[in-house]
Amino acid sequence: MEGIGMNQDQLKWMESSAEHDAAPGHEQTSRPENNASSRTTKRLLAVLGLLATMMFFRHPAALMGAAGCFLFGMLLAGLPLLQILRRLLLIIPFALGAIVFVPFQHAQGGTELFRLFGCVATEEGMRHSIVLLLKVVNANLLITYLLLSTPLFQLIKSLRAIGIPAVLLEIIGLMLRYLALLKEEAQGMVKAQRSRGLRLEGWMWSRSTYRRFGELLGVLFIRAYARSTRIYQSITARGGFGAGIAGARRQQTIGQEGPSMAIEVRGVTYQYGQIQALRGLSFSIRQGAKVVLMGPNGAGKSTLISLLNGLEQPALGEVRVFGERMGRENALHLRQRIGVVYQDPDDQIFSTTVEEDVAFGPRNLGLDELAVQERVTEALRAVGMSELRGRSPFELSYGQKRRVAIAGVLAMRPEVVILDEPMAFLDPKSRDDLQTLLERMHASGLTLIVATHDVDFAAEWATDVLVLKDGKLLASGTAELLFDDRLLEQADLHLPRLVRPFRLLQNAADTHPRTVREAAQAIWQLIMRGPDDARMRSSKRMDGETRKREG
Repeated sequence: MEGIGMNQDQLKWMESSAEHDAAPGHEQTSRPENNASSRTTKRLLAVLGLLATMMFFRHPAALMGAAGCFLFGMLLAGLPLLQILRRLLLIIPFALGAIVFVPFQHAQGGTELFRLFGCVATEEGMRHSIVLLLKVVNANLLITYLLLSTPLFQLIKSLRAIGIPAVLLEIIGLMLRYLALLKEEAQGMVKAQRSRGLRLEGWMWSRSTYRRFGELLGVLFIRAYARSTRIYQSITARGGFGAGIAGARRQQTIGQEGPSMAIEVRGVTYQYGQIQALRGLSFSIRQGAKVVLMGPNGAGKSTLISLLNGLEQPALGEVRVFGERMGRENALHLRQRIGVVYQDPDDQIFSTTVEEDVAFGPRNLGLDELAVQERVTEALRAVGMSELRGRSPFELSYGQKRRVAIAGVLAMRPEVVILDEPMAFLDPKSRDDLQTLLERMHASGLTLIVATHDVDFAAEWATDVLVLKDGKLLASGTAELLFDDRLLEQADLHLPRLVRPFRLLQNAADTHPRTVREAAQAIWQLIMRGPDDARMRSSKRMDGETRKREG
């Protein structure tokens, strides 16, 4: 039942790379992981047990002895002394509270030591403050040992195994993830301002520096608020606010009975306040298609994605997913069939480790932990990230984050995957790797929809094209639309680069190569025709274009 909603091709693709699991060597490699999890759980239980025991200690000497033993054991385990001391600095606020306030709380019937501002410090109060401080020191040492000796993903696994509520772990992980992310954003903003003359040296800043620093904090708050909205959408898209929504859903695949259309949009209009973002859109997407949404910024691509995923509802018209009308009452159900990979992977990766993030969606489907881990393994292997499952997202490159975001969607086993600007900010190798991954996903039977500005990628990859501008659908059809000069000019797009040289060649203006191989073949054919047919006649064409512009 776990695979309901995916066709057999998709299951074969995700599981084909796992065939080696049956080999004898795999059993040996999986055993150390189980042993590591078992050791981590035992270590966690031991630390929790010692923490509970410390609460019953009442004598300072016993607590001091315990702290010494813990410190010696940590050093013996090879933990760096400097890191231990840094962690101990965290107890300074508690130490100040214990020293300043606790000694004055046993004035009645206690042995007076001294008076301060009319308050009496007693011997019993002082003893109690020392005991409290030593307990905090012991707790700090134990927690430091746990954090420094245990990988974070193993620790989270063990916390989940001993029954800590999943929602609490997700909240803690989300807080840690985005506190660090905001820190990175703040550092980037300060670095950019310093490159433009902002001075932060020394203890005393100028009035203008304080004013500018305050403005930066305000901008950081606005950016954090905007990011929180995108994070909410990402969490919702993966079932984050509908835990346990898994249920039986019809399996409709290519070649089976049922509607052949994966998505149908009929007369859809959407507006933000008084601004119409989409205006009467109507189109359909067949199952198994490779579709690109083309258009300039503000064309309505992101809004359309939110409608297709059920995060927003149209003011007019309807969206149908596999023949079923999308509405608020069934959005969670249909969202299992449509996965969305957003443009910024930092908005979509909101767990402390790669493994935990990919597991987020399957857990929200209400699956048991064994099924969750199977899906995580399959998804990470499908995108080539198995070796990094225990890594923190902070340690990944941008391209690796993009792959983890895709794995998080694949783990939900959708039938349609929508990607928003997947090629943005990637280096050439990462772009090639991602395009190869998209081809593999499509070959498995997935319907893919990509929102992009990249005309070259669209011409090479897509089978179907939707061109938007100002919330309107300018055209829909095959990839041949991307060679229509008038349409591209109207949509503020340009011809694919491979086509441009052929527009300057005699008898080759209608040549539309979509790949480098096709372009090379076309050039070879022109050469074989002979110099008379293949020679350049660019001057006449360029003169005509010049006169047209001047006219």
